[in-house]
Amino acid sequence: MQKITTPCVILAGGKSSRLGQDKTQIHFGGYPLSQWLVMRFENMCENLYVSAKQRDKFNFHAEFLIEKSSIYAPLVGMINAFELLDSKEIIFLSVDTPFISQETLLALDSKDSPIVYAQSEFKAHYLVSKWQRSTLDSLLWAYKSKSYALHRIVKSHLHEIVPISEEEGLNINTMQDYETALHKLDKLNELKG
Repeated sequence: MQKITTPCVILAGGKSSRLGQDKTQIHFGGYPLSQWLVMRFENMCENLYVSAKQRDKFNFHAEFLIEKSSIYAPLVGMINAFELLDSKEIIFLSVDTPFISQETLLALDSKDSPIVYAQSEFKAHYLVSKWQRSTLDSLLWAYKSKSYALHRIVKSHLHEIVPISEEEGLNINTMQDYETALHKLDKLNELKG
């Protein structure tokens, strides 16, 4: 399958407060989750970046976009990516959604709306999405007004949805989510082996 040429940014600058430990560093498939994601997505994306608050906690090679703001909100990483990358649009992936498929990334990339995001039956995945540069003013306004919820920005722009399964959209927020993800990873590895 073809590689995606639109820049892809893994958002890894969060606090991980619900999990109780740094999501980027949890053990996943023999690696820290962030490294596992980079190894997985670098086979799908020509231009892959990791947006984070600091570089020193990551013990692997990748292109990093270091966030200047001390605010822990995904839109900080999104703004930072648009400010550092010369691209009309960027695909964003949350560090805690490890099972997003290449088919989903290609579907996101194929749409032309200002915002395109993945939607499972019960959840909108605004951090598995493609945003156009035309949304940057809205992201900046939300940041300045301390209104960090992305759903407000999505509702104020034309947007499209790419449907995904609940399994593909599994989001690691709690220890139970983490255990579910590890179980799913084991099953996937059994199928490959």
